[in-house]
Amino acid sequence: MRERRYFRAFYFLYFASWSGFVVFRNAHFESVGLSGVEMGTVGFLLRVAGIFALPGWGLLSDRFGARRRILLVGVAMSGVLGLLYPRVASAFPLLAAVTVAFAVFRAPIRPVANSMVLSTGLSYGSVRAYGSLAFGVAALGVGLVSSRVGSAVVFYAFAVGMAALAVILFRVPVRSRPPTESVGLRAASLVTNRNFAALLVAAFLMGAILPAGSAYLSVYVRSIGGTDAITGLSVAAKTAGEAVVFLSAVRFATTYRRLLVVGAGCHALTFGFYATSPTPTLVVAMQVLLGVGYAAFMLAAVNLAHELAPASLESTAQTFLTGFGLAAGSALGELASGRLVDLVGVQSMYAYATVVGLAVVAVSGLLDGSLGTGDSFPADG
Repeated sequence: MRERRYFRAFYFLYFASWSGFVVFRNAHFESVGLSGVEMGTVGFLLRVAGIFALPGWGLLSDRFGARRRILLVGVAMSGVLGLLYPRVASAFPLLAAVTVAFAVFRAPIRPVANSMVLSTGLSYGSVRAYGSLAFGVAALGVGLVSSRVGSAVVFYAFAVGMAALAVILFRVPVRSRPPTESVGLRAASLVTNRNFAALLVAAFLMGAILPAGSAYLSVYVRSIGGTDAITGLSVAAKTAGEAVVFLSAVRFATTYRRLLVVGAGCHALTFGFYATSPTPTLVVAMQVLLGVGYAAFMLAAVNLAHELAPASLESTAQTFLTGFGLAAGSALGELASGRLVDLVGVQSMYAYATVVGLAVVAVSGLLDGSLGTGDSFPADG
């Protein structure tokens, strides 16, 4: 099926390009003299600028049926802006300005792509798995290259990936959709849904701990005597765990609530373990569990947002989940993590992340337990 093939290529290219930026950007910033607070501020701006931009992108997409055009603008502009990072990294005011612009244009790529996949009836998990595999393999490769030529390579890799992604987008078959009238009023009714509101809170709290497992992983591994190559291997292990869960999604016969609880519980357990000062080898092993948890949570969150939204708000629901939930929480998490790194050290930061993970478990339990069965994860066809 052409749709499945092109969407898999899309996710593979996007996550391969994004992986080095996520995992090693703070290692580069640290090498040019940025403090923990400055690194946290960059992460905060990446999230906050995206949060403000995302509702507009989603409403535009649903109002005018312009999903492909929005994706093309997003990948082209974020690729160009990514090239500026090595030039401005040591000048914090310029770095902040580039980060805001970069975040605005990168923001719609994942949620709008998610809405496109789900609207075709394809299994989100079977497509998203290719992104997980690409993220891990690319992170491992970039970690090895970064150790030899310097961490600035991650920004150039991202730009090249976005150029390739633009080419793929011209080949992705997009089903035409009529414009949606009064999309703003319809969106307001979406957030008053009790289950959707609970999902947003759970996603916000989960987002708050995600930077601890991604943006600060390279800093943590270095603090316990590991190398960038170990960080890359850790990310590869995590994405292997993700891929197994995503590819097995069509066999699940469970509720969204249970998947959210499992996902948050895996994060709490892993971060609690990191706070005990393990060896780098054990960190690699625990990353598999973290990947299982991340995939379980995202499977439930993305599919539930799609199920709760009317067909006319498919993109809006995904941008709300990403913006008001995951990205807003991650913005707070970036600032809090950076501050904790300066105050108590990167290892003790994970003890705080463990507590927030347990809070996600509690909030996820408020969802309707009847939502989601095996039929909620369609097979490709």
